[in-house]
Amino acid sequence: MDRATHVIDPDGEVIIVLHNPNAPFAELSGALTSDNLAYTFPGPSDEIQNSAEGIEALRNEPIKTLKKKKKKKKKVSNSGRCAVHIPSEPIQPSFEESAPGWPAAEAPPEAPPEAPPEASPEEPAEEPAEEPAEEPAEEPAEEPAEEPADKPVDEPAEGPAEIGVTKQVENCFRIQVSAKHLILSSSVFKKIITGGWKESITYLRKGSVEITADSWDVDALLIMLRIIHCQSHQIPRKLTLEMLAKVAVLADYYDCREAVVFFADTWINALDDITPATYSRDLILWLWVAWYFHRPANFKEATSSAMSLSNGWIDNLGLPIPEKIIRSMNDKRQGAIAGLISQLEETRDELQNGSKGCSFECSSIMYGALTKEMHLNALLSLRPVAPFPDLSYRSLVQKVLSFRSPVWYGPFSYYHSYQHNCDHSTFKLLLGVLEDTIEGLDLNDSINV
Repeated sequence: MDRATHVIDPDGEVIIVLHNPNAPFAELSGALTSDNLAYTFPGPSDEIQNSAEGIEALRNEPIKTLKKKKKKKKKVSNSGRCAVHIPSEPIQPSFEESAPGWPAAEAPPEAPPEAPPEASPEEPAEEPAEEPAEEPAEEPAEEPAEEPADKPVDEPAEGPAEIGVTKQVENCFRIQVSAKHLILSSSVFKKIITGGWKESITYLRKGSVEITADSWDVDALLIMLRIIHCQSHQIPRKLTLEMLAKVAVLADYYDCREAVVFFADTWINALDDITPATYSRDLILWLWVAWYFHRPANFKEATSSAMSLSNGWIDNLGLPIPEKIIRSMNDKRQGAIAGLISQLEETRDELQNGSKGCSFECSSIMYGALTKEMHLNALLSLRPVAPFPDLSYRSLVQKVLSFRSPVWYGPFSYYHSYQHNCDHSTFKLLLGVLEDTIEGLDLNDSINV
């Protein structure tokens, strides 16, 4: 095995090769819809098998054919992460081929004598005759020797290829770990090492094996691996919300929650702000952390905030939050908004037909005021429809609470009047108490889903 960049266990039999480290995580994207929210996590063995087969094919291939396929290898080194496994073999044969080609390339030295006659008429005009006599004698001899060396297409084309391979190697982390610890803590690692996979066969034959991973955050992966190896003194006691979410995703993928959950309370209690006050990426990260580490109160509060504050479709940002939870939140949010709009329309109809209001004047005045307020807030002719884009439940409640109730006076006697006051004379009495938050989901019901 190649040298490890990080050593968790110096006697470890397993090297975890992390390609494409620190890839974008839980990105906000307007292109996300309810149909493509599932996040595809990297597979542990497919890439190893493909890359291993590719290397064996390259090694078994005759040297003569390597030059013909050089263009294809360049494309792999630039775009595919498997290029990290072929650093030297495709490059060295090209030098071996170019060497026999140099004698054939020495034919151009016959052409340089034509260059000195062109250069000699220019140089004597500006410089003494002695210097041009020396320079043409030296330059033509050196230039033809340099040109054939640079002229072969192989060497200039391979320079960028070497740089590309170096960059791929630098972006690859190799972490040495113990097979026994991985098997005891993770069912996924256990299947990879002891199951019928390619890695398990290699491990049984050689006593060591490489396991590939892709796109993980290297710091989060190291934290999880140190927890698995019981190296508690090297585990931080405080994490950011994003790092905590990354560790939770890793623990969920490799099925080692029981090993990581011990530190979850310490990390969560050390967070500065528990629940974000606005609908944002951090709110979805916090919802994921609360669900994965089984925090009922935090989960209920996070789902309540998401449903109340979201002004569109709630998505999981590619996190492994169960799809049924996401759909339940969206259905509940849309139901709450639609329910409040329906309540306004029903109240307006009741005022119109006289079922509400203590008198004709009362129902007429309140009907006109409600119609006007609904029109001013785009709730009448431009009635919002599901999924209610650009409209959150909390903002809708605040609009309704801002409706101005009319004030009018009724006759008390021939010479006096009084301010009208009945059960339907204000919007607060007419619509009742309106809460600007939607009750959150119950964690136990969500887990049993």
